[in-house]
Amino acid sequence: MMVYMLSSCYQNNDDLAQLPVEKVSFKKDVVPIMISGACGCHNLGEEPYAQFSHKDTIFYDVILARIAKFDDWVNKGKGHPGMGTVYLTTSQAYTIKKWLAQGPPYDADDAGACTTGGETYTATILPIYNTTCKGGSCHGGPTPNLDYAAMVAKKSTLQAIMNSNGSSGHPGGTLSLTSCTVSKFKSWLTLNMPL
Repeated sequence: MMVYMLSSCYQNNDDLAQLPVEKVSFKKDVVPIMISGACGCHNLGEEPYAQFSHKDTIFYDVILARIAKFDDWVNKGKGHPGMGTVYLTTSQAYTIKKWLAQGPPYDADDAGACTTGGETYTATILPIYNTTCKGGSCHGGPTPNLDYAAMVAKKSTLQAIMNSNGSSGHPGGTLSLTSCTVSKFKSWLTLNMPL
């Protein structure tokens, strides 16, 4: 009988410290956790979840606006911020903890900086609308779908919303908007809302 023993004799830990640490992608890693599985009830707006006040759709901007709640939940053991008990898998909790530990900018997978200029409805505003405003309990659900013509008609409402960073002006109540979303909308409005 032969016994093999393998051991590592490499001792240069400085080389290991120089290896790049892969960042957790907000859009690719965190958002999928928040819109499926344990958190999927937020995105249904239908029975059996429709009777709960926490049924609102979790959108990109909303998640970013609630960083502290995630920290309380996954790092401080304070539990689900809404009603009921919701458990994340070990892998999901690890992903969110790693994401929080990265620190700002939390949406670094958007190339870090928020650049503005040259916004159009099709290339800039529509993707934001689809990930921030549209859903079962929001626009396109019980409230009107906002296409280009509807947004142009509501320009003054959009300006009021963006000038308050979402805290006022929205007929449906306060919005959680990232500074990047606000900047892009303001730039688009200043450019006279090109299609």
